[in-house]
This record gives sequence, C-alpha cells and structure tokens, in this order.
Amino acid sequence: MKNILTEMHVKALFEQYYIALVEFSWHIVKCRDTASDIVQDTFVKVLERLEELPSQEKALKSYLYSSVRNISLNHIRHQKIADGYQKSNEWNEMDETYILDAMIYAETVNNLHKAIKTLPKSCQEVCKLTYLEGKSNSEAAELCGVSINTIKTQKRRSVELLRHRLAPIFHSLKAFVLFFFG
Repeated sequence: MKNILTEMHVKALFEQYYIALVEFSWHIVKCRDTASDIVQDTFVKVLERLEELPSQEKALKSYLYSSVRNISLNHIRHQKIADGYQKSNEWNEMDETYILDAMIYAETVNNLHKAIKTLPKSCQEVCKLTYLEGKSNSEAAELCGVSINTIKTQKRRSVELLRHRLAPIFHSLKAFVLFFFG
C-alpha cells in the first residue's frame, strides 16, 4: 500500500540512515566524499518521488539500500569507462556476498554510532576522540581538559555501557551467521 511521505519523514529517514548508507556506499566506491554524494543524491530522488514510495519502514529501508547500491555500482562503471580501464568482458559485477558484507558492516557502524549517542556526554566525547578519531589518551585528556586517568575511566565506562547496549544486536548477528553459515 502506497502512502504520501512528508518532507519531515524524509528528513528523519536521512538522519536515521545517513551514516549506514555512506558506509555501505563507501565499501563499494572506496571514496568517502563520493559515498556521501551518492547518499545525498539518493535522498534528493526520494524527495522527488514522495508519492511513489512505500510507507512501510522496512520497504523504505530496502529501497534506500537498493538505490545506494545501484548508484554506487553505476558510479564505478562510469569511472571505469572514464578512466579507460574497462575492456569488453572483463567487468565483473560485485558478488552478492560482498554486497551483503558491506550492508552488515554499514548497519553495525550505524548501530555503534546510535549507541554512542545514548552515552553520557563525557563518555560520548571520549569515545569519539579515542575510538573514532584515533586520538591517544593524552591527546584526549588535553582536548577535554581532564587527566589521563579520567579518560581511561571514561573509556572503560563507555565500553561497558556499549557492550550492554549492543549485546542484543550482536546476539542477533551471531544467530544470523550461525543459521546461514554454521
């Protein structure tokens, strides 16, 4: 059943799936800026087709991933032609396993970012600086204006909270892997 989406709903979808879709596209095109552009283009197309899109969350998510995958693959094809590397019969489509791996990775990164946003502000900051930006404990301590021991304590606290919040997701992923590959 089709339903008219609102621009506010599309904005909420953008905020919900942007990180995951960029990660997914990045696995295909290997360029963060291009992946970001592809995701933004996808949402522009969504805005242009508000009346045509399904209203169900899972169908929209599937539509977004399919659109990003297709635009990413088209980008690669175009690059190969533009760079003069494409030869007849040499182009191999990315196999579905790689695409599935990229999607799982993107969802995992998205869930991690969501979980980090639920942490107390001090833990969020320490996680972003040390784990996502790769800063050392001393660099993070200097940037936050606290001691190194405070950074270490915040990191331990963050990991414990994240482990608790992400446990259901990892159990589901583990069950999925065992079901299909065990």
